[in-house]
Amino acid sequence: MGFFALEEWAAANADYEATAPPYWHAKLVPDIFTAISGILWSVSYILMTLQGYRDCSYAMPLYCLCLNITWEFVFGFIYGPGLINQIVFAQFMVVDIFLFHSIVKFGPEEWKAHPLVARNLKWIIFTGCAVCLWLHLAIASTFVPVVGRQVVFFTAWPMQVVIGIGCVAQVLARGHDAGQSMAIWWTRFLGTVAAGCCFYWRIYYWPERYGYAWTPYGALLLVGSHISDLAYPFALAYVRKYGGGRHGKVNGKAA
Repeated sequence: MGFFALEEWAAANADYEATAPPYWHAKLVPDIFTAISGILWSVSYILMTLQGYRDCSYAMPLYCLCLNITWEFVFGFIYGPGLINQIVFAQFMVVDIFLFHSIVKFGPEEWKAHPLVARNLKWIIFTGCAVCLWLHLAIASTFVPVVGRQVVFFTAWPMQVVIGIGCVAQVLARGHDAGQSMAIWWTRFLGTVAAGCCFYWRIYYWPERYGYAWTPYGALLLVGSHISDLAYPFALAYVRKYGGGRHGKVNGKAA
């Protein structure tokens, strides 16, 4: 078995395109939800970047960003699941570059209590991206021949759960809300809801093809991603009430 499953991927895409949906809207409406999700997540990324520069901090946990940008590269440029999805993933990558810059610029201050991490943050990010790229490629080459395009769902949605939990954990661990805002959360949350609606629609109107998304594991991923996202505003409110306020904490100034 080779490290790439491009022939199997091409066959899976050809089968997908050749199969007519049972209803005219079974493909169109999910594509619209996908586009809405992409726009909202892109806005969230932009708000993360702007808030990060404003507060001299960063919003998304390091491992989440490493997982995200490498996944977007693999399924945007190597295993592309259709033009709309590829455009969405590509625009995510562009904004991710600015997010990475904010982490490299302001991350050492956030990690100043851990000098080893602060001094080597660039290498940690580089290593994290290399490992995550290898992970996504390995998963794709292993499972594309088995489940075809389903691999996109079964790799993207676990990351949604991880991002939701990671953002909550990061806010609570820091004890301040620098780099964070409710606008970031709203756009991210609604983007995830739109992506979920894409699959809920498919599950209901095209279960023959998309029933896998409502298996016990698929339902856990979909519902779990929304639950983990819903925990964030409570964590943010708690930190704002009992924590250290905005990023005066990081640069030593009073909030």
